Amino acid sequence: MGKVEITVDSWPKNRYEASIFFTGSGKRVLDVGCGNGTVLYNLKNGFDELYGIELSKKRVNISKKTLKGFNAEIIEGNIEAGVEYDDEFFDVIICSDVIEHLVDVFCGFKEMTRILKKKGRLVLNTPNVAYLLNRIKLVLGIFPSTSAGNEGFDVRTDLELFDGGHLHYFTFSMLDKMFKRYNYSKIEKYGFGGFKRLHNIYPSLMSPSCQIVGTK
Repeated sequence: MGKVEITVDSWPKNRYEASIFFTGSGKRVLDVGCGNGTVLYNLKNGFDELYGIELSKKRVNISKKTLKGFNAEIIEGNIEAGVEYDDEFFDVIICSDVIEHLVDVFCGFKEMTRILKKKGRLVLNTPNVAYLLNRIKLVLGIFPSTSAGNEGFDVRTDLELFDGGHLHYFTFSMLDKMFKRYNYSKIEKYGFGGFKRLHNIYPSLMSPSCQIVGTK
């Protein structure tokens, strides 16, 4: 169940905390790849309407249970295939550890931009392949997998995809180009992790994940 109260102590340590910390508040928020609804549950007091989209039917059902009693709508679907929301519908869209799984990144990004309000914010995070430890691995001739260990081979079950289904690998620079491609007016870059603000000193090198907040 996703009913877990998350408190961010001064600076986020993981992707859940980062998504909550950088999202802020507004009228409508969409969590793309909402999983079991944990992030939306922790935003229940900051938004009038909560929305989630999720590929897994099982996770959709769990998310609905998590958000039962709140003004929430959870749908089963794929952002790449498009969603039946009007243009400029959402104040904030969250895309947390999802973009690396998309087959067509451009298609997914274009759709999120379409349904985001003017001056709305896209809060996105994804593993940083240019993280210092990943660079060291490359020097040693080791593939810097960003989900499963052992160069992507340590999957949890025989049914799991290679490297946890990560199809793409990103850096802060790549994401900056992506946001600019879709004409975001402001692009903020942050680092986070177990050492909190230390990761934010030089995010492109020191942060295991890329955290971007783009204003449309």
